[in-house]
Order: sequence, then structure tokens, then C-alpha cells
Amino acid sequence: MIPITNPKLAGLEPRWAPFRGFSLVFDPPEDDAFLGALRAGLAELENDALIARFYLRLLPAASFHVTAWDGVNEAKLAEVAPEFRATWERFLQAGAAKPFPEDLFRDVQASELLTCPDWDLRLRCGRIENWSNVSLVAHLEPVDDAVGASLERLRAARDALSEAFGRRFGVRPHPDYEPHVTLGYFANGDLAARSATAVARWDAALRSATAGHVLTLRRLHLSVFADMTSFGADLA
Repeated sequence: MIPITNPKLAGLEPRWAPFRGFSLVFDPPEDDAFLGALRAGLAELENDALIARFYLRLLPAASFHVTAWDGVNEAKLAEVAPEFRATWERFLQAGAAKPFPEDLFRDVQASELLTCPDWDLRLRCGRIENWSNVSLVAHLEPVDDAVGASLERLRAARDALSEAFGRRFGVRPHPDYEPHVTLGYFANGDLAARSATAVARWDAALRSATAGHVLTLRRLHLSVFADMTSFGADLA
């Protein structure tokens, strides 16, 4: 029996554990050429040891997205300022249904992250990485200096929202930001820690599969989720 200690997983089939929250995400179209190449590369690895021996469980390809900013989720409720905690908990338990309460989302809706009509971030696959023995991610990097400057502008807008939201509610995302696509989650950290050789193989294979393809990210959406496969509800 393989122990499952990753809170995002409920079973190895895989079954995804409930995990409610909201984020600001880029949601590329399903026919995006970069994502198509990434999916094709992953299909070639479906029998690899990273899955069969080290129990990486891949997310469904339709759920692939790029998060720009994390808001309140079930793991962060304890960090929410006490006077707002019950309100946020009710919002999450209700399934984060629209309309989103203006008193909770005022700072988010006013943020440049959401109001910018086109970030025009053109990114390529930089590396595949085991992230803290929890997940496997495809890091994305700018194709040129102009895109790098746009990414720095996005980071500044992200910092501004984090400051405003954190000052009011007590919750901030991690201060560092590197765009990435989460590919899947490991069943447990012990297995993930022993997977370096397999991860290196995936790094080479997926960078080769996506070579020459660029992922273009344009507009951010406010998306709610019930688990790691259910991104999609948005407020544009």
C-alpha cells in the first residue's frame, strides 16, 4: 500500500481531494500549440518510472493553466484576519458562487492584474522541476527582453495586490513569482525525494517536445476551484 500524504490527492486512480479557493489565472485555449506539444510529450511518458514507481499523478490536460496570484483557499483560512475568517469560510463552503461579494473582492477587481486587457506574455518551457517534493511543474521563461519587462510589470502589479489584500485580510501569496504549469502531484514526499533521475529524464523529454513552441498568455481571470482539476469559473 502506497501512503498518500499529499493533501491534494485522495487516491492513486487518481482521485483529487477537495480543496476550495480562488486564484487569478491565465487559461490558454485547449488548442494552444504549446500545450498540445506538452500533452504529446506527456503521453510518451505515461509508462515511465516517475508514474509507475514514484507515483506522480498527472492532472488532466484540460485543467492546465498558469496561476499569477493565489487568494484565499482552505489551507490559508487560518491566516485570515479573525474578523473576516467566518465570511471567507462561508464563501468557500458555498462553492464560491457568483456574484462574488464586492466587499471581499474589491481589491482584486481593481488590480492591474485583472484590468490589463492583454499582458502578451510569450513564454517557452525553461525546465521541468520537482517542486518541494510535492508537485512536478514546467517552468516558463520569457522569449526575449521585451517579454521579460512585461513579466516584471506583472510581478509589480502582483506585489501591489498582495500588499492591499494582505493589509485587509492578512493573507498574502508567496512573494516570489515564476510562471509555471503544474503537471501533477506526488503521492508522498519520500517517493518524490528519490525521483531525481526520472525528473531529469522528463526535463529532457518535455523540453525537446515543446522546443520551438511558445505559450502566449493574455488576460487574467478570477477563477474558483473545488480541487486541483476544477479551474475555470471566472470573472473577466
